[in-house]
Amino acid sequence: MIVAIYARVSSDRQKETETISSQVQELQEFAAREGFAIDERHIYCDEGESGYYLDRPALDRLRDAARDGLIDALLVQNPDRLARRYAYQVLLLEEFKRWEVAVRFLKQPPPDSPEQKLLVQIQGVISEYERARIMERTRRGRLYWARQGRPVCSHVPFGYRYIPRNRDEPPSLEVDEEAAPIVHEIFQWYVSEALSIRQIASRLTDRKVPPPKGKMSYWDPSTVSFILKNEAYLGRWYLNRFKREPGPAQKRPRSIKRSREEWIPIPVHPLLSSEDFMKAQEIRESGRHGGAKPLKYPETHLLRRLVECGACGRKMTVHNRSSGDRFRYYWCRGPDTRRFLRLGTRCPHATVAAPPLDDLVWSDVVSLLTDPELLLTAWKEQNRMRENQGLSREEIRRLKRQMIDANTQRQRLLDAYQEGAIELEELTARRQVIDEKIVKIQMNLDDFSRIDKEELSFANLRENIHQVCESLSKGLNSMSMKEKMRLSQKLIEKVVVEKHNVEIHYRFPVSSHFNKKREHVDVLLPHSGVLPLLPCEEA
Repeated sequence: MIVAIYARVSSDRQKETETISSQVQELQEFAAREGFAIDERHIYCDEGESGYYLDRPALDRLRDAARDGLIDALLVQNPDRLARRYAYQVLLLEEFKRWEVAVRFLKQPPPDSPEQKLLVQIQGVISEYERARIMERTRRGRLYWARQGRPVCSHVPFGYRYIPRNRDEPPSLEVDEEAAPIVHEIFQWYVSEALSIRQIASRLTDRKVPPPKGKMSYWDPSTVSFILKNEAYLGRWYLNRFKREPGPAQKRPRSIKRSREEWIPIPVHPLLSSEDFMKAQEIRESGRHGGAKPLKYPETHLLRRLVECGACGRKMTVHNRSSGDRFRYYWCRGPDTRRFLRLGTRCPHATVAAPPLDDLVWSDVVSLLTDPELLLTAWKEQNRMRENQGLSREEIRRLKRQMIDANTQRQRLLDAYQEGAIELEELTARRQVIDEKIVKIQMNLDDFSRIDKEELSFANLRENIHQVCESLSKGLNSMSMKEKMRLSQKLIEKVVVEKHNVEIHYRFPVSSHFNKKREHVDVLLPHSGVLPLLPCEEA
């Protein structure tokens, strides 16, 4: 008879205290007393796995062995080691019975009689109830202490250290003096040095910096990505961000992100300034750099990483058929060139010559930045000016008369109090009303004064707008290629090219209708046929 052993612990703490070893030893001693031979290949142990679910690695191997007829009997310490839910216990026991595998629990006699089967059922129901009660108490307790501003989770963001509670102090977070500088360096590499997430992970691994969890010997790019978007470094660590929803049958529940209103903020010591953090978010969301290797010709293409193929929607790469500025192209290779070549299909868009496209887009940028109406509109938006927002002269005179009347009423109240005509309580109440009225009138007068100054500045700008545009045009045309590229990256979101049509999508409105897109139709851009596979630089 081939006998298997199954043991399980549900937490890392139990695993560290070697409770699973005691289970295996107890089962082996019982097998020796009963005269059963135990093969090491059929000792199945799930360490740190919850008994509330069936998708456990060792349990899956055990079920496969039973199905294939490799074992005849199974020894388990308790029914709740096999499964915490009564329904899953019944499912497994019926499954083993169908495969003619006898199941023996050490803490009770073999379930042959109806009474003994009923005992197993009752134990399963009690185990399930006990687990549900513990989970609910733990959840409510954690929510209560989290709302008091106390950390209730030992898995804290990288850069902080969890301090457990003691008799006198509640649990807290403190800055990890060794890990905090690493957080600063990660953001500096990403923002200032334009390294990609994968390059940052490789650099940290090469420097042998211990990763956050300590279970791996290397930094995973997903860990770096999580650090770059973690808001805890601004001084607020959010708990209660996810909730669990039941998954498919016999599967673990899914984690669903809660709405931000349900998050519970825990104040922590900030490690970064909001400016540095927002710069990293802007780069991460826009994907402006992918951390590519140093480019051989970095200043040959004005629209590097901005051109998008109108046929397939993918970014177009830059290509140099010869050194320097000769034969420069934007080339659409699709999502995966090797896969396309294997399937025999590729993006049908032709390769676009770079010089005419660069000239077209730059001339459009210059025309926009030197457009008098656009400059005046932008000045209004920046200073929040609106048409007809100023007060008329008659309204100003009315406000000034109201101010004089209010001051007169205030003085009369003081005179009446000094003469004993009114009490102090009445004086205080009536003067408060008048003071609020004076403050409101003064605010309106101050607003008019500010608007008057803005309108005067706007009038001066309108008178000299042509000189301003001429000066801007000279400065734009004298810019170096590197400066033009930097300005284009800030102003342009993307340039969509499809055959002879070009759409320039700006990051700011370019018309009175707040449209951010400018179209150039039937532009005679030279195209070449689809080029063969040659070394090219990533866009």
